[in-house]
Amino acid sequence: MTIDQMTTAAAPAGGPAGYTVEELARKVGMSPRNIRAHQARRLLAPPVRRGRVARYDDSHVRRLDAILALQRQGFNLVSIEAMLGVRAGDDAPDGLTAMLQRLAADRPALAHALTRHGVIGRAADGTVRTVRPRPLRAALELHRLRMGTVPALQTLSEVLDSLRPIADELVAAVTARMLALSPEPVRGGSRASWSDLDRETLLLTQGVVGILTEAFRLAVENQAEAHVAELLENHLDAGVCLEDSTVIDNG
Repeated sequence: MTIDQMTTAAAPAGGPAGYTVEELARKVGMSPRNIRAHQARRLLAPPVRRGRVARYDDSHVRRLDAILALQRQGFNLVSIEAMLGVRAGDDAPDGLTAMLQRLAADRPALAHALTRHGVIGRAADGTVRTVRPRPLRAALELHRLRMGTVPALQTLSEVLDSLRPIADELVAAVTARMLALSPEPVRGGSRASWSDLDRETLLLTQGVVGILTEAFRLAVENQAEAHVAELLENHLDAGVCLEDSTVIDNG
């Protein structure tokens, strides 16, 4: 079933008044918190306000069903944003776009893996596009080691597969630690609004991503400096000589 079919498939009709967020959550099997998070990411259209009550309709049900179906297939939210047309693709050169199209045709399993990790995505017209240009460019830079495009992208896919469970554990551990070390929340008489919670979630997510990204980069740089030369000496048949003018950018 295509994405368009998933988003337009018939769904049981709701009442004329629509659904509250709690009713919608029960209907699709998702927490109200996740529904609001999808709204914040623009994966889900905002509800219609009727007085002080927000009402959702069957188009929201179909959209959430599509998101859940894609998540069950292993796609992360970045990939889903690209597939549903929320996240704009990177303006890639024509040559890179053509290469990605060939990759999708010739190596569909590899293209699927890169899509699942949110590196590339498909536009509504089926065109493959770049979603996360930095890891893609890092892989393609391996051509300087005479590594072809497919082996380079296969390496990227395998690295992402290996890191995914580690990232799950680190995100959970670092988030819990940051919350434990953060100041106690202000205990006022009124409950925090959903907008305040959404903002706190966004800030915490950015903080976790930032510290893990930079810490992992530093750890890898330290280990690479210590071991890569030794590994090259031990495992390559021919010696590898870097020119004196070669500059390694660790910034």
